[in-house]
Amino acid sequence: MHIDTQLLEPDQIIESDVCIIGAGPAGTTSAQEFLDSDLRVTLLESGGLEYNPRAQQLSSGEISGDLYEPMEDTHLRQVGGTANHWIIKMADKEFGYRYAPLNDVDFKPRAAVPNSGWPITRKELEPYYQRAHTACEIGPFRYQAGSWDKQGFETLDVEEKGLVNNYFAFGPTRVFTKTIPEKIAGSKNVNLYYNATVVELLCHADSDKVSCAKVRTFDGKETLFKAQYFILTGGGYQTARLLLASNRQKSNGLGNEHDVVGRYYMDHSLSPSGNFYPHDLKLINRLGVYDMRLIDGASILGKLGFTEKTLEEQQLLNFTATVFPMPKARDVDALKALRSIAIDLKGRRFPKHLLRNAYKGLLGGKHLMHVLFQLLIHGAPIMPGFGQGGWSKTHDNHKKFERLELLAFVEQSPMPDNRVTLSNEKDELGMPKLKAHYKWREQDLKSISKAGKLMGQALSATNLGRFVPAGDGNKPVIGSLGLHHIMGTTRMGNDPATSVVDKHCKVHSLDNLYIASSSVFTTGGYANPTLTILALALRVTDTVKTRVTAGEVSFQNQQEVLEAVT
Repeated sequence: MHIDTQLLEPDQIIESDVCIIGAGPAGTTSAQEFLDSDLRVTLLESGGLEYNPRAQQLSSGEISGDLYEPMEDTHLRQVGGTANHWIIKMADKEFGYRYAPLNDVDFKPRAAVPNSGWPITRKELEPYYQRAHTACEIGPFRYQAGSWDKQGFETLDVEEKGLVNNYFAFGPTRVFTKTIPEKIAGSKNVNLYYNATVVELLCHADSDKVSCAKVRTFDGKETLFKAQYFILTGGGYQTARLLLASNRQKSNGLGNEHDVVGRYYMDHSLSPSGNFYPHDLKLINRLGVYDMRLIDGASILGKLGFTEKTLEEQQLLNFTATVFPMPKARDVDALKALRSIAIDLKGRRFPKHLLRNAYKGLLGGKHLMHVLFQLLIHGAPIMPGFGQGGWSKTHDNHKKFERLELLAFVEQSPMPDNRVTLSNEKDELGMPKLKAHYKWREQDLKSISKAGKLMGQALSATNLGRFVPAGDGNKPVIGSLGLHHIMGTTRMGNDPATSVVDKHCKVHSLDNLYIASSSVFTTGGYANPTLTILALALRVTDTVKTRVTAGEVSFQNQQEVLEAVT
């Protein structure tokens, strides 16, 4: 059932067996596992069924160091969460998102990555990765080289040069924004409360259990949601914020006895690594493996990465690169110039630099006419990239393109001084805002440069072309410092002195509070975090199901809840 919290009578106490906080991909996936069971489940979402800018502004905060994107732009408060912004056009034309699991090496302690080493292994997550694929309609769980039909295309011969060919997979956005929410709407045992911003988790004095979640709406009404177990499924910013702001009983916040909550903040960066110029441009026609293709009902995209041996021997952060064919720089400038004009016109604005951009567009006129024709006939993209595949559908790519651009996804080291803390400023609901601080580690920048050079050397060693690094070849070009993959702020570990949750994602000092979020990541690898988040959410859900069914935690009585509030 869907319930608008703003329509509830004030000062109610609503009980359930399990309370899930956050109705994004992790929260909806967890809630789906409880459908049609004997358990009563509450799913709380700060936003509404549609986008609400007033709710979104609750995520605003302060940034410092090398950060530059407003905090409220990194995640979405709405049923379905940030999935509402996932608009990659998959090979079957549905809108979707990119997935990949963490590598085995990402779970291990590594000399090149300070504070690395998860308390679990990739093998332990494997069955949950596979379940996530099924639950979220991603297709077969296959990411390794040779696991998909090449359809007559080739891969770059780099397997003996320290590199490996593997894949990204894609799954539909609608699973989180429509499919699961619609199932919940018809459920008798799972209730989704939207416009329900949790401003505090409450514990009874000296208790190791959360009593209830306090929800406040814009009209000032408060509702207490009481449960046996709580699962936090928000992102890396808001999960840490809620723990820090829940400081009524514990002045440093919940789970923060050792000042770890909010530390080890990480993201992924995007780095244009360079361009590979084939000696024979017809090679591009044969490399369709690196295009998004529909195989066995799944959308997949080939990419290049490093072997575990290379990462360890060369002391590298994890690093993977997509391979997109690109036209001459003049033609790229022409497309960008015309796009700028189109965006201004669509927004009913007089185009900036109209004459200059129109002139640039004319210079690329021949290429533009060619790609527009291919778009109409074959559905090939005007510019290959993450937003849409299909360039390999045509057989004259050697006439349109002159190079292969390598665009890398790179890991960041988990460092304790990169962190989020509470601000002195409060949001509209009276909850303290966040301050986020991130500074590049010099060794991370060196690792990115080194990885780009090594990948370029491996490609040049194929004797199929020449590699030209981006920039001056000494410092990496950072296209985007962060990809909104906020991780690490409630990290997993065995030692409560250096982590927030244990290997089961339970907060060390609280018996009934679990976190299924990118915030528990110990390291981030290169992979988009969503698949691992979903795997952890399924794993946490199984644990909570087992515990609540066994009756391990009983409800606190009404008086204890009221005492926790006061």
